[in-house]
Amino acid sequence: MRKLLAIAFMAFSVLLKIQGQDYNVEVTANPVAGGMVTGGGTYSSGTSVTVTATPNSGYSFVNWTEGATTVSTNASYNFNISANRTLIANFNQITYTVGVTANPVAGGSVSGGGTFNSGASVTVTATPNSGYSFINWTEGATTVSTSASYNFNISSQQDACC
Repeated sequence: MRKLLAIAFMAFSVLLKIQGQDYNVEVTANPVAGGMVTGGGTYSSGTSVTVTATPNSGYSFVNWTEGATTVSTNASYNFNISANRTLIANFNQITYTVGVTANPVAGGSVSGGGTFNSGASVTVTATPNSGYSFINWTEGATTVSTSASYNFNISSQQDACC
């Protein structure tokens, strides 16, 4: 009887050790400038864990990966912990396209359009042809500059016309 009781006690002790296991959750941002991550730490086995990625201005959240595997496309990822986890929150820098056109086309040439990262300084330039003069840069129906060389920081999709 003592042997049986000792075996039962050892089995119970091992079960308690497994249930009381602590696991680490490591979270990082890729790139580091892309945003903030929270939720890393040490947790007991079976605990519900939520890690959260918050993009910085000019970035968007893409996904959570572990190694080469995407584990979630939600900025807040919840799971029950049963092993150590190393999670990476992936961010993309937001890009915008600046389109420039001359109006009328025969009036001159324009330059400076293209694709730019959010927050970039952009300069568009208009050069009138002989017999024409530059009037203004417009975005939609709004005049944004009366200078032939117009500089701005981009924060949205923009189309400029002169």
